[in-house]
Amino acid sequence: MRNHFGFMIRKCKMSDYNFCYALVEKTLSSYFKEYGFWDKDKFKNNFCDNYLRIKIMKKGKRRIGFYEISKDEKCKNCLYIHKVFISPFYQKKGIGTFLMNYFETLNYKKIRLTVLKNNPVKKFYRKLGYKVISKKNHRLLMEKNI
Repeated sequence: MRNHFGFMIRKCKMSDYNFCYALVEKTLSSYFKEYGFWDKDKFKNNFCDNYLRIKIMKKGKRRIGFYEISKDEKCKNCLYIHKVFISPFYQKKGIGTFLMNYFETLNYKKIRLTVLKNNPVKKFYRKLGYKVISKKNHRLLMEKNI
């Protein structure tokens, strides 16, 4: 993936766990805690099960974020975005928009993602054309037709 931000993408390794956990805890845990369900053990189990799908973003030697995407098994010709996390220092610089636009080039008809109702990032996704298609408990399922 070529980009003008100067970051590269590499496969995730088990040794990236501490970076990923720290970034999620710093940027998302407060939203989970508001609903009373932040679980470090669940995060670790999920990471161990799925780290081969995760991509690490690096600028030089510094890890600046990560994402996880896969084909959505519940929807024909859909991409599902499991995670996109960018270090706070690199947020609001266009990297998230760049990634979301990149995902649109992957030859899927729709892109889906889930966001917590209390997470302000939902405004970012709405701005990019994502619509809420269902609500369940504290989560919103959002979708964009490509």
